[in-house]
Amino acid sequence: MKTTVSEFQFVDSFRACGRESQFTVPARRALFEYLEEYENSIAEELTLDPIGICCGWAEYPSALKAANDYGFKGNELDTEEAALDWLHEQTQVVEFEGGVVIQLF
Repeated sequence: MKTTVSEFQFVDSFRACGRESQFTVPARRALFEYLEEYENSIAEELTLDPIGICCGWAEYPSALKAANDYGFKGNELDTEEAALDWLHEQTQVVEFEGGVVIQLF
């Protein structure tokens, strides 16, 4: 038996398990949309696991910050776009207004 989870329930599930500071609300909403699209693309239902999401994903204020933390060998002329392209080659990236969420690698 499965239960359909709304965006509100998904966002609130992080608070319910004490992980509300792990991601901002906009990041949680973006993750919800991403995971719904992923679920549709694989034609399989996912299980809501906020702690698992917290262990496998991280929020960053910018793609450049995330890329630099993961070994992006850029220079001072590199842009957010270059960092975002690099991240997309390395892992799953969820963009939202205010930053990015990346699947840890």
